[in-house]
Amino acid sequence: MPGGEIDDYHFRFKISLVGDSGVGKTSFLDAISQTLGTVVENEESTELHIKTTYYIDDAYQYKIVYFDMPGRERHHKYIHKYVNGSTACLFMFNITKRSSFEKVEQWINECDRCDVPIKILVGNMIDLASGPNMQKNKGSGNNSPVTKVEAIALARKYGMEYFETCSIGEASIVQVFDHLFNSLLALVPNPPDPSMLLGKNVVLGQRVLNDIKFKISLAEMLPNYD
Repeated sequence: MPGGEIDDYHFRFKISLVGDSGVGKTSFLDAISQTLGTVVENEESTELHIKTTYYIDDAYQYKIVYFDMPGRERHHKYIHKYVNGSTACLFMFNITKRSSFEKVEQWINECDRCDVPIKILVGNMIDLASGPNMQKNKGSGNNSPVTKVEAIALARKYGMEYFETCSIGEASIVQVFDHLFNSLLALVPNPPDPSMLLGKNVVLGQRVLNDIKFKISLAEMLPNYD
């Protein structure tokens, strides 16, 4: 996409991937961004990995910015600063690594310091949970894989949907993206109404701001803020 068109979209969403290091966030991000949308920017630092994609659905163009958040212990206390402004958070753990599941609740509580409209729980590496080594550890305490019953219980506690994904391939991420994208669309009124977009962390692009109907709605709303 030419540089001059980088902000030519209807709506922008910020999606944060949160969880311990080593749970597969980066691989998940690579798969979801390359399969579902067109990558237009890719930024990496020692702390963050950010991918910006464009996704077209019907007559609307969406700019989706994915943030692969740092996942080490020292990042817990300020993860909310990275997550702030997110439209959605995907909390991810490794099904074969129980300690990553046990820390998910801590990540959730830290991120609750921000107002994030959409939250989803993702158990990654389900394909490895059925391997011979994991089967030997099944039912053996801290070494046992996380069960679906446990994960669903945690998701329900925080009002989230739960999905399981594989460590390789893109097939399993489609259901996550479909739920995520439909949840994002549910935040956006049709036609876009400025008063109904407040507090939803949805950024409006030039295609909406230049729309005459939106300008009229905005003009009607502004007197309420005198």
